[in-house]
This record gives sequence, C-alpha cells and structure tokens, in this order.
Amino acid sequence: MKKTIVFIHGMWGGGWYWQPMKTYMEAQGFDCLAPDLRYHGDQQADPGHEELGHLSLLDYVEDLETLIRTLPEKPVVIGHSMGGLIAQKLAEKGLVERLVLACPAPPNDVLAISASGLKSFIPLCLQPGFWKKPHRPSFESVVYSSFQLIPEDQRRVYYDRLGYESGRVLLEIALPFLDRRKATAVRASKVQCPTLVLGAELDRLIPANAAKNVANKYPQADYHCFPGQTHWVVAEQGWETCAEYIRQWLGKP
Repeated sequence: MKKTIVFIHGMWGGGWYWQPMKTYMEAQGFDCLAPDLRYHGDQQADPGHEELGHLSLLDYVEDLETLIRTLPEKPVVIGHSMGGLIAQKLAEKGLVERLVLACPAPPNDVLAISASGLKSFIPLCLQPGFWKKPHRPSFESVVYSSFQLIPEDQRRVYYDRLGYESGRVLLEIALPFLDRRKATAVRASKVQCPTLVLGAELDRLIPANAAKNVANKYPQADYHCFPGQTHWVVAEQGWETCAEYIRQWLGKP
C-alpha cells in the first residue's frame, strides 16, 4: 500500500501552492492530498464573510482530523507556516506517522518574536476588531515577507490567488497570550512521531531561529535550514531542493 502525504497550507493560501511538490511526491510513489482549509483556496471567502473571521485554529484541526480518520493508516503530514502549527496539533493527537514542518508557525511556548515578523503582522493587528473579521495582507506586505524570490512579473499573479484569513486565528498565533483557549498550545510529550523541522535563511515571517526553536521543543526532531531561501520555500524558485530533502528524510528508517 502506498504511503499517503497530507499537505497543509498556510495563512491566506490554498492547496494550489502545493501542486509542484505534490506532483513531485506522487512521482516518487506517494498518494498525496492537498486540501483547502475551510473557506480557503477554491472556496475562499469574500471580505464580508463573517463566519471565517470567527474560525479558530482548532476548527481547522478538527476538519483535518476528520479527513485523516478516513484514511486506511496514519499519513505523513507536511505543514507550511500556519499549516505547520496545525500539523503539530494533529501529531499531538497521535494522527501522524511522520511530521514535516516547513517554516512553521510556533506553538504558544516557543519564542518567535522578530522585527521582520512584527512588521508583517502589526498592520493587520491594528485594524479595529481584527480578531473577529476576515483579513488579507497588502501586496507590499506579502512581497516583503514571502515573495522575495518570486520573479517580479509573477508576484501579482501569486498574490491574486491568496484569499482571506480568520482574524481569530491571527490573534491565536500572533498574540497567544490573549487567547484564553490556548489554541496554539502543543504538549511536546504527545508528539512522538519522527519529526523534521525546516527553516529558511531569508525567512522574514518565521525567521530561521524561530524554526530552530520549534525543533528544539521536540527531542526527536531533526532540523535543517535552507540557505538563500525564504518563507515560500515550498513553492518558490528552488522548491525542488526542499522537496528532495524531504523525500530523502522520509526514506530514512
């Protein structure tokens, strides 16, 4: 039976940006799923969709748990950015065979503050009532935080595919000390599967040292930082290097 990989996308994204890596892994013999989170991707919400603004990270976790429980065995789970935090929550539930976290958003007990990260998130957090509204960053903000290596003539195309994200999720990740439910808490002792954490040298959203701090949370975790890559390491120019590194790691006993 083929092993299944479940890819989980990050904020404002969709399963669409996993397509090159999904195709690559399918050619290596894996069955691959790259679902859109609720109201993301092809089902992205418009700015006025109130329900999206109130969704919690825990809602995304629940949706993916439902999907994973339909599979014949535990999958490999590969999460990017916010998807990496969701992946940690799924591993905490014992639903993951192998865990790969690419530039992962950190759990609430992992230090990840940086000037570049604040520059990316503060404008969103300054919007009145942001914690209960859908939001979308500006084009300039996304270019700064994630699209540095995307060719200039393609940046607008990529940006136009981004959707809106939950204001509640933004609060849970960016300001976890204000979240009474502690949605981003992960008990390290419950994450027992083999784990690979990937950072990117030029990542401005989740700097490499923050990714390394996530790896340090899990005693069994391997860590690797890709030189010359950014937060969009799974889909930007050079994504093949990331895909091949993951493939080789998955092949280790």
